[in-house]
Amino acid sequence: MKQHVLTTLCLIACSSMQSLYAQQIQIAGKITDSNGKPISGVTINVKGASQGTSTNENGLFTLNTNANATLTISAVGYSRQEIQVNGRKTISISLNSDEQALDEVIVIAYGTAKKSTYTGSAAQVKSDAIDKQPVTSFEKALTGRVAGLQVSNGSGQAGATSAIRIRGIGSMNASNEPLYVIDGVPVISGSVGQMGDYIVNTNNVMSTLNPSDIESISVLKDAAASSLYGSRAANGVIIITTKKGKNGDPKINVKSSIGISPSWATKNNEPASVQDQINMLYSVLYDSRIAAGQTVEQANKNTLFRLNSLDWNPNSANYGKPTSSYGFGIHGYQFSTDGTSQWENVHISGKTDGVENRDGKYYDWNKALFRTGIFNSNDISVSGATEKTNYYASLGYTQDKSRIIENNFDRINGRINLTQKIGKYLEFGSNVNYAKNKLIGMNDTRNTGTNYLYQASNLLWQMYWPTDYKTGNEYTARYGSLAYNPLYYNKEWENSSKTSKLSAIESLSLKLLPELTLKTIFSYDRTEVKDHIYYSAKHYNGMADNGRVTEVSTSIEKLVSSTTANYNKSFGLHNIGLLAGFEAEKNTTDFIRATGKDLPSSSLHTVATAGILDASAYSWGNNMMSVLSRAEYNYDERYFASASFRRDGSSRLAPGPRWGNFWSLAASWNLAKESFIKEIEEINNLRIRGSYGVNGTLPTDLFAWRNLTSYSNKYMTQPGGGLNNLGNPDVAWEKNYSTNIALEFGLFHNKLFGTIEYFNRDSKDLLQNVPISTITGFGSILRNVGEMNNKGIEIELGSDIVKNENWKWTLSANTAIIKSKITKLYGGRDIVWYDPTGGDDRARFIYREGESSLSFFGLEWAGTDQTNGKNVWYTNDGTDGDFIFNGKAASYDYKKAKQTIIGNANPKLYGGINSDIDYKNFSLGLNFAYKIGGKLYDATSKDVADDGYYWERIHAAYFTENSWSPSNTDGTYPMVTGRDLEDVNQISSRQLFDASYLRLKNISLSYRLPNEFLKRAGISNARVFFNGSNLLTVSKYKYMDPEVNQFGTRGWETPLAKTYTFGVEFSF
Repeated sequence: MKQHVLTTLCLIACSSMQSLYAQQIQIAGKITDSNGKPISGVTINVKGASQGTSTNENGLFTLNTNANATLTISAVGYSRQEIQVNGRKTISISLNSDEQALDEVIVIAYGTAKKSTYTGSAAQVKSDAIDKQPVTSFEKALTGRVAGLQVSNGSGQAGATSAIRIRGIGSMNASNEPLYVIDGVPVISGSVGQMGDYIVNTNNVMSTLNPSDIESISVLKDAAASSLYGSRAANGVIIITTKKGKNGDPKINVKSSIGISPSWATKNNEPASVQDQINMLYSVLYDSRIAAGQTVEQANKNTLFRLNSLDWNPNSANYGKPTSSYGFGIHGYQFSTDGTSQWENVHISGKTDGVENRDGKYYDWNKALFRTGIFNSNDISVSGATEKTNYYASLGYTQDKSRIIENNFDRINGRINLTQKIGKYLEFGSNVNYAKNKLIGMNDTRNTGTNYLYQASNLLWQMYWPTDYKTGNEYTARYGSLAYNPLYYNKEWENSSKTSKLSAIESLSLKLLPELTLKTIFSYDRTEVKDHIYYSAKHYNGMADNGRVTEVSTSIEKLVSSTTANYNKSFGLHNIGLLAGFEAEKNTTDFIRATGKDLPSSSLHTVATAGILDASAYSWGNNMMSVLSRAEYNYDERYFASASFRRDGSSRLAPGPRWGNFWSLAASWNLAKESFIKEIEEINNLRIRGSYGVNGTLPTDLFAWRNLTSYSNKYMTQPGGGLNNLGNPDVAWEKNYSTNIALEFGLFHNKLFGTIEYFNRDSKDLLQNVPISTITGFGSILRNVGEMNNKGIEIELGSDIVKNENWKWTLSANTAIIKSKITKLYGGRDIVWYDPTGGDDRARFIYREGESSLSFFGLEWAGTDQTNGKNVWYTNDGTDGDFIFNGKAASYDYKKAKQTIIGNANPKLYGGINSDIDYKNFSLGLNFAYKIGGKLYDATSKDVADDGYYWERIHAAYFTENSWSPSNTDGTYPMVTGRDLEDVNQISSRQLFDASYLRLKNISLSYRLPNEFLKRAGISNARVFFNGSNLLTVSKYKYMDPEVNQFGTRGWETPLAKTYTFGVEFSF
C-alpha cells in the first residue's frame, strides 16, 4: 500500500513538472549593444524548436515559447549568445561586438563569403545607402560609394542611363560596361530602344528595377572576385541582391516621398544681357560689311537694315525693303546708333504698328521651356519568415517629371520573392519581378533638330517671341537660320517609349549531405520596348513628308540555366570549399520598325493610316555554354588560398577560337591571428591578400567572324543583294590579365579601418579595325591586335569617430588613382575617333601608343593676342610658324596648325566622402563625390562663345564679359569678327575646361518617431525624412554642369537637377 502511494505521488509530481515545462508564456525583450543602443535585425530562435523572431528597428521583440526554453541570439557583427528563459516574461540582453564577426557577409560569384576570409577584391553597398537617394535607377546612388567605381551621369533627363566604369576602361571596340547579376543570374542591361529620328539608346533597362527592392549591391573588381563569370567579367561585376523576409511576424512597410526640382535652383548657361548681345551682333555684322569693301557709313547703314529686318544687300532689287528672312524688326523691335563705328552702343525700341508694343520687353525662354520638376515615389511591401517559408512581396509606383517640359518618366513594378523548404533536404525558390516604364522625352544629344527644348532655352534670343507682334497669333516661321518656335512645334510631335520587363528566377536546392548542396537555377528575362515617334505635317521634321510616324518594337529575351554543387567541410583547423557547375545562356533579339508618311490628319497619325509605308525587321541571337569551378582552403582562418576556373564557349566566335579559358589564383594572410600581432593592442585587424587571373570580353558584333549578305539594296526598283560584312574567322576573345595586391587594417578597436589596394590590368588581343586592300570592297577588318594597360591605387578609409548610447558618427572616404595607357596598336598607327554620344561635331579622340585611352585630339589654342584681339594657334608642325607666342611657334591661321593631343579626359583621382551621424532618433547623412584633374570638352562653347560664326545665336555672359575689344584689351577671348569665321568651329583646346569638382550628391535627414507614440497606433516604426540631391557644387568650370558623360564631353544634354525630397516611412 505504501509503495502504491509513493508511486502515485511520483506520477503526480512528474505530471506537474511536465505541465510546468509545457507552459506557454509570451516574452517581451529588448536587445542592445554594449553602449545600450538598440540593435535591429537580431535573430532570436528557440533552441530545438521552430519558433523564432527578430528585433525591430528599436531592438524590441516578442515571442511565445515555453517557460523553460533556451533562446539563441545571433546578429552579424556580434557574439552569439544562449539565454535561459526560466519563466521570465521580460528579458533585456546586451550583445558584445565580435571583432571577427564585424566582417560583413558579402555576396560573391555563385555564393556568399565573409569579407575577412575573402581573397578577392569586392565592395558592398547596403540598402540604407540606396534608400537615402531619390533616384529612378539604383546605379545613380552608387556615386562616391565604392573606390575605383566611376558613375557618369551625363544627362539630367528623367529615365536617363548612367555609365559605370570599374577601374578604367579595357577595350577600344567592345563594351566597357560591367556585368550585372541579379540574385545570382546575369540579366539584360544597358540601353534598349530608340528615341528620336536615329537609334540613340536612351531607355535604361536597369530603371525597371525598383531601388527599394534592393538589399545590397556587391561590386567585384579583380580576377579572383569575378573570373567565375568568365568572358563577361573583364570590366567587373555588379551583383544585386533583392530583399527577402526576416524571421518573425509579417511586416508591412510603406514608404512615400515627393520631391521638387525648381527650375531656378539648377544652373543653366547664363546668357549675356540683351544689350550686350545686340552690341556684339552689330559688331560682327558691321565687320563683315567692312570686309566686303563697304565704307563705315555703308556698313553701319546695312547692319541696321539687317537688324531691322530690311534687305541689306545693295545689289538686291528689294534693297532697304522689309524682309521676313532675318533680323528682329519682324519681332517688333527697331534699332539705331549714334555713330557709325564698329563698337557702337545699339539703341533698342519697340514698334507701334502691331497689337503689342514690345518696347523694353523681352521673352523669357527659360521660364517657358522649364518648369518645376516633380519626383514622386510610393512603395509598399509585406515580408516575413518562418522556419520553412521566407517571403517578400512589393508594389511600387514612381513618377519623375523633369524640369524640362515634355520629359516624364513613369514606372510601376511588383516583385514576389518566395523561398520554401520542403522537408529536411529540399528548398524551392521563386523570384518574379514585373515592371512597366513609360518615358516621354527627346533625343538627348547636341543636335538642334531633336533636342531643341534645352538647346533653344540657351540659344534663342529674348527678342524672339512665340507670337507674332502684329497679330498675336503663334509664330510659325523660322527664327532666322537658327531654329523654329519650340512652343509651337512641341505640340506637333510625339516621342514616347514604353518598356515592359518580366524576369523570373526559379531555383531548387537539394542538400545531399550536410556538407554538400546541389542547386539548379532557371531564369527567364524579357525586355520589350515600344517606341513611338511622330511629326505632324506642320513640324519642320515632318513637312517634307506631309507628316511622318514611326513605330519601333525591340524585344530581347535571355534564358539562363545553371546547376552547381557546393561542398564545404572542416577538419579541425582545416577548412575547404569546393564549387563545380554548368551554365547555359541563350539570347535573342527581335526588331521591327515601320514608318508611315503622308498622313491624312494630325488626329490620324498611325502607320496604318499613312499613304506611304516603309518597314524593316530582323532577328538575331547568340548562345553561350560554360563550365566553372572554384576551390578554397583556409587554415585556422589564418592562411587562405583559392583558385577558380571557367571555360566559356560563345556563338559570337568561329568554331576555332570559340572556347576561352578564364581563371584566377588568390591568397591572403590574416596577420591579426599571429602572436606577434596579437601582442599589439592597437591592431585589431591586419590582412594582406593578392590575386592574379584572366578574364575576357566578347566582340560587340555578333557576326564579326562571318561574311554577311544584305538584300536591302535596290536597283531600278528591283530588289538586290550584296556582301555587307567581311568576316574574320580568327576573331577571338579579348583578354584581361589582372594583378591585385591589398592591405586591410583595423586599428584602435576598429575605430579606424581601411584598405589600400594596388591593381594592374593588362588588356590584350583587343579588337581593332585593321586596314585591308580596297580591292575587297571594304576598308578594314576586325582583328585582335591592340593592347592597353590600366593600373592604379585605391584607398578606402573609415572611422567610427563617436559611438556611444546617444551618438554615433561614422566617417569614410575613398579615392582611386588610375593611369590608363595604350600600349600597342596595329603597325603603331594612330586611331582617330569621335565621341559616340555627340557625333563628329563634338569631341575628337586619338588612340596613340604610350598615351592615355581618352586623349583629346585637336588644335592647340594659344589664346588671344592682346595687341589686336586675334585668335592665336600653336602650329605644332616642327616649323617656326609665323611668329613666336609664349615661347612656341604660332600663327593667326588655324589652317597652319597641326592637330595634336590637347588634353586627357581621365581624372588624376576620383572618389567619395560619406558621413553618417546618428543622435538618438535623428540621423544625418552626407554623400560627396569628387573628381580631381582631367579635362572636359564643352561643345556648347562653340555656340555661346564663338567669335561670329553663329551670327544669330546668343552669347554666354562669360564670353561677352571676357572677349577682347578696344575697351577691353585684357580679354581672354578674341574679338568678335565677321571674317575668318571658321576659327571657333574647330575642335580645339579652346573648348577644354578643368573637369575637377566636388559635389554634395545627397544629404539625408531623418527623424524616427518615439515608440510611445507609435504603440498607440499599432505601428512598430515610423520616420520622416528629407533628401537633397546635387545641392552644392564646387568647380572651376562655372558655366554649366561639370558632371559629364563617360567620355568627358558635354553638349546640350540636360544638366542634373537640384532636388528637394520629403517623405515618410512606417512599418507595422
